[in-house]
Amino acid sequence: MHRLAAILTTLALAFALAGCEPEEKIDENSAEFESWLQEQGLAPLDEAQATELLSDRTLYGRYARGDGGWIEYYSSGGVSVFQPNAEQNPKRRLVYFGTWWAEADRTCFSYPERKLDCYRVYHGGDVIYFIRMEDSRDSPAGSLVVAAEEIKVGNTEKYPFVTN
Repeated sequence: MHRLAAILTTLALAFALAGCEPEEKIDENSAEFESWLQEQGLAPLDEAQATELLSDRTLYGRYARGDGGWIEYYSSGGVSVFQPNAEQNPKRRLVYFGTWWAEADRTCFSYPERKLDCYRVYHGGDVIYFIRMEDSRDSPAGSLVVAAEEIKVGNTEKYPFVTN
């Protein structure tokens, strides 16, 4: 028992001397997640930054609540294509065509099948975070909605009827 305490004390001292502390886990589904992103030095993308980052890109991501993956393409002309289930057979996949745009510190999406959605978007490392701006019945403002963990240039899924 004394040996375990000594090991833990040594590890804590090593972290303190190295100037780093173990990273605190933040619940992505909590209202504090956006504040945590800001504490990590990230800021919401402005209109120009979001437009540059997303235009003519295909994003591959995950839902915050762990309900599988999604794919979304953003043309530079403002057309978006959303595939809610990334695991679908490409020949039988369900896709939604809509529009996207950035304004001020938000990025918005409009699909005929869904209501207008706007998010604050953060980009850190290889991840793009889409943060809820208003409380919903499932999640509070400031929580993560989706995270894109892979970003590819172009319409990599070859969605039809999309031009830049």
